[in-house]
Amino acid sequence: MSLHSQPTASHQAAATPQFPRHVVTAVLVAHDGARWLPRTLAGLLGQERPAQNHIAADTGSSDDSARLLAEALGDDRVLHLARRTGFGTAVDEAARSAGTPSLDDLPYLRRPSGWDPVSRTWRDDAYDLPELPHGEPVQWLWLLHDDSAPEPDALTELLRVADENPDAAVIGPKLRGWYDNRQLLEAGVTIARSGRRWTGLDRREQDQGQHDQVRSVLSVSTAGMLVRRDVYDGLGGFDRRLPLMRDDVDLCWRAHSAGHGVLVAPDAVLRHAEAASRERRTVDCAGRTALGPHRVDKAGAVHTLLANCSGAALPYVLLRLVAGTVLRTLGYLVGKAPGQAVDELTGLLATLLRPGRLLAARRSRGRPAVPAKELRPLFPPPGATLRAGVEQLAAHFTDGRDTDSPAAGRHGAAAGPDDAAGLAPERFARLRRIARNPAPLLLALLAAVSLVACRGLLGSGSLMGGALLPAPDSGLDLWRRYTEDWQPAGTGSTAGAPPYLALLGALATLLLGSSDAALTLLLAGSVPLAGLTAYAASRPLVASRLLRAWAAAAYALLPAVTGALAGGRLGTAVLAVLLPLLARSAVSAFGLTAPAGAGQRGPWRAAWTLALLMTAAAAFAPVVWLPAAVLGLAAVAVHRAERKAYALRLLAVLAVPVAVLAPWSLTLLAHPGRLLDEAGLPGPAGAATALGLLGADPGGPKAGGGLLLAGALLAALAALARADRRTAVRAAWAAALTGLALAVLLNRTGWAGPATLLYGLGVLAAAAVGAEGARERVAASSFGWRQPAAALVALAAAAGPLLAAAAWAAGGAAGPLERRDPVQVPAFVAEDAGTRDRARTLVLGGTPARVSYSLVRGSGATLGDAETAPAGGSTRLDKAVAGLVAGSGADQTDQLGDFAVRYVLLRDDAPQEMRKVLDATPGLSRMSRLDGSALWRVDRQVARAVIIPAKPGEAPVPVASGPVEIHTRIPAGEDGRVLRIADRAAPGWKASLDGKPLKAETVDGWAQGFALPAAGGRLDLVHEDALPRTAWHAAQALLAAVLLVMALPGRRARLDDDLPDEGADTPEQAAPAGAPEGRRARRLRAGAGAAAAPEPPPAEPEGAVADPYAGIPAQPAYGEEAYAYQEYGGQPYDPYRQGTYPDQGYPEQGYPEQAYAEPGHADQAYPEAYTEPGQPYVPAQHTGHDPYTAQPYDPRAYGHPDPQQQPPYDPAPYDPQPYADAYDDPHGRQHHPRPDGSHQK
Repeated sequence: MSLHSQPTASHQAAATPQFPRHVVTAVLVAHDGARWLPRTLAGLLGQERPAQNHIAADTGSSDDSARLLAEALGDDRVLHLARRTGFGTAVDEAARSAGTPSLDDLPYLRRPSGWDPVSRTWRDDAYDLPELPHGEPVQWLWLLHDDSAPEPDALTELLRVADENPDAAVIGPKLRGWYDNRQLLEAGVTIARSGRRWTGLDRREQDQGQHDQVRSVLSVSTAGMLVRRDVYDGLGGFDRRLPLMRDDVDLCWRAHSAGHGVLVAPDAVLRHAEAASRERRTVDCAGRTALGPHRVDKAGAVHTLLANCSGAALPYVLLRLVAGTVLRTLGYLVGKAPGQAVDELTGLLATLLRPGRLLAARRSRGRPAVPAKELRPLFPPPGATLRAGVEQLAAHFTDGRDTDSPAAGRHGAAAGPDDAAGLAPERFARLRRIARNPAPLLLALLAAVSLVACRGLLGSGSLMGGALLPAPDSGLDLWRRYTEDWQPAGTGSTAGAPPYLALLGALATLLLGSSDAALTLLLAGSVPLAGLTAYAASRPLVASRLLRAWAAAAYALLPAVTGALAGGRLGTAVLAVLLPLLARSAVSAFGLTAPAGAGQRGPWRAAWTLALLMTAAAAFAPVVWLPAAVLGLAAVAVHRAERKAYALRLLAVLAVPVAVLAPWSLTLLAHPGRLLDEAGLPGPAGAATALGLLGADPGGPKAGGGLLLAGALLAALAALARADRRTAVRAAWAAALTGLALAVLLNRTGWAGPATLLYGLGVLAAAAVGAEGARERVAASSFGWRQPAAALVALAAAAGPLLAAAAWAAGGAAGPLERRDPVQVPAFVAEDAGTRDRARTLVLGGTPARVSYSLVRGSGATLGDAETAPAGGSTRLDKAVAGLVAGSGADQTDQLGDFAVRYVLLRDDAPQEMRKVLDATPGLSRMSRLDGSALWRVDRQVARAVIIPAKPGEAPVPVASGPVEIHTRIPAGEDGRVLRIADRAAPGWKASLDGKPLKAETVDGWAQGFALPAAGGRLDLVHEDALPRTAWHAAQALLAAVLLVMALPGRRARLDDDLPDEGADTPEQAAPAGAPEGRRARRLRAGAGAAAAPEPPPAEPEGAVADPYAGIPAQPAYGEEAYAYQEYGGQPYDPYRQGTYPDQGYPEQGYPEQAYAEPGHADQAYPEAYTEPGQPYVPAQHTGHDPYTAQPYDPRAYGHPDPQQQPPYDPAPYDPQPYADAYDDPHGRQHHPRPDGSHQK
């Protein structure tokens, strides 16, 4: 077919855009976005299918945003609004100013006139076309942020979806990261009932086409949103109560409710920097001052949910919002993000405290045209937000450590081209795997050895014996024992219970309330737990995992650990588990990993972790304060330049446990000798020998094996000669010598087990540090005495843990500690103690020179009684016991009856002379003899509570009583009676008779009494906890919670998933030397290093002026002249016969070689135009432009030229003067810019 026979419409094909019936007005809103605007403007003006109209709004930017917009679009296309103008308001103003392009502005929409300039005749077939050949025009608004750069085909794909889906009113693109162009940000968005913005994407999910389906979504982002103008106007635009965030969800939700469709077009790609939400710029449009984006987002989420949800769901949504806000606030506090916690709470309150706005918003929305149940599939599925919250919380507490181990081969060996291990026999592959990760095997072996050794401690009954008293039945009893003011031990006391009861109760609660399970775990499991913590804590110190496993096993089998288990020493067993963690936290907190004077302080979190561990350890073994103070002062002395800073940390580490454990800790300061005690009953002193202490043997049952450290001690001494690890070796020896000195002190007053733990840990640490790399060092030297000596030391060190484990497993762990019936008195005595009289038992023991006694209630003493029982009982009881064992021959029944003593039990270790004395004492009747012990009964009616008559000489009247409280009826009697309780007088005792308070008084100088009236009635006696103590317990719990939060790993300092926002738009950034980096950072760094260096651009001509938009191709205009008939026969068409134009068209106007000619290369948009600001700029050579020059229509003509031929962007000040020559009309005519910013000829 010849050109003369083409239809008339074909002559306008070059001027008719793709999807001609869709008229698009692009609205760009800028706010301090000069950093991203060049790239955004390049994407906007470089669309393959350009928008018919462009308008921009600058909201008081303080940078060059307004200038960049004016240079690109023209001054008349830029609105200047106030700085506090919100995004929705700016869009409304821009859309109103831009107006709606009419048919006169877009003549291609009308039927052509029929004049054929080729044949110079009128074509009749043009009259057969309808008035609007392309159909009724549809007006669209394309919304863009200043930090959102669309790909060249973004608008084309959006309009393609719009053309295929006539019911769609809102269409959004797929958003990728600004720097990481493969990272997905959004492909549609929705909102959860908790207010969470839900994208359905994983963190840092890469775009692999998995979401490339056109589908209906609840909302799309305003960055790149294409919204039909009539729908936008019908909905009233954006809700102006949402100045910035969540306005997209609100608008699209309203569109759904009105019956319109919201689709996502994944083939349309837009790169979004998310500058506001990533805190790359301030958010100052939501209030009088700049606010955090989290607060603005939270307030927007609450407003969107409460304004759009159905009335039936409103109470549930409100309740979930409040509950979720409280939980997230606590989560942010735990994650050490107090700023976001405040934003979370204030964002909720900022909306709820303005109910008028919510009511007005709900009224403006009216009744929805679509039921809420039909929109339910567009919201997140049940449980999805909870799972995402857990993942986010885990991400906050992970530090992104990346293992640098090489890739494992088929059998676990590190693969490599020259790997000789690949030729090793198959039978050694498993051994190599174990050597690379010996922790599971270590734990399994220690647990197996402990199980064999503790075979006598398994079964029914309670663990007791040695220093351990039987525990109460449940963890709740432990909690109650700690929190109650009155302690029923001996004659009673109001002294605070030891705090280890609370920690033990917390552990028992985690173990389903079983206190026996908690004790079994801490004692029988102390060996494997100590080995596990030692292995984990040695990671920063020793790189060799086999050495760490050896040191951990040797530490777990120290004589102090096995001796603590056999002797029931709960404090030493707990300290054995916590001591390695204490050492690691101390090394980190005091910066001992860095050389002295390096100026690298340890993190404060390590100091809080150390304080938390110190609190737990001091609750069981307060002696830990002494070595902590000594070693802490030494660490402060090492850092002379920063002495004040580290002194403050030492003060926090030592003082915080005192505050948390008060008032119990204050009694230790008042009685410093108690610092040497530990949980449970005191033990004998001087059990260890000097040689035993040198071998870390504290003495006592099952604490043998001092030769365990023989080889390790030699290795530790040899480590002193290693110069490259001198700091670590000296620190380990400082800890060892401090522990040895403390062991000598403790051995004089009690058991030296806690001190020998520190000594053994220091020796093993020094030995492990010295042994690392010893094989290579010894092999490098000439053969001599060093090789045999090193072999003997290594053999002795390795054999020590093996021999200790074998001996301990063979001999068993049971010693004084055993599992038996917790009743410590004969069964009938325990039963009698539970009757209404609440009779007690006086237990005697000791030596002829020194008699010991204890006043036992019920079936015997329980855990905590050793610390809460009054020291020395009372003076009257001391006299009664002294007279009883002295053999004076006097009747002691009255004195014993005053303390409600009905039985006297003589232990089997008591001297035989004492038995004879008790047999001869009047008022005592010998009852039985069992297992070497003897029992006597007091020949008198005794009871805990009695009524003393007013007349002297009358017998007391017993009153039914409970262990602490009394609730019974008493008969009437004479006036002047006194109710006497065989408990120590205290202000907390309160009694009433028929609801009338009774007057309290002290009887016999120590016992609690109340004056009784003559009338009888119901008697109620209780002990009320003091309000200050109750308040302190609450404050103590709060302090412990705060300390736990401070010690926990905080949330990651950088939550930005995209690459750093400093510098140019390139992922490459220089990292400080030695700084840790993850796999992603190394991959990006390697990719940047592998890229070839760009060739230097040609020299810039002298006097050339930079053009920041030279890379943007000229935009086709849709005015009247743009659609005139094209040239024929090489001559341009001149409708006014004014002559011909010279041939000044662009020779490359067709762009035959385009960067975007092939699909799938959208991520290469403008790679050089704005990513290398340091490169000089070479201006494009404009030779003039004639829109009437004959050009065949190329659908790719709106794209960019080849990026390899495109000059880089130079951020030099823009000067519009270079365009003057390029666009000067040779005929001298004046041309005004078209509405889209392009120039006319």
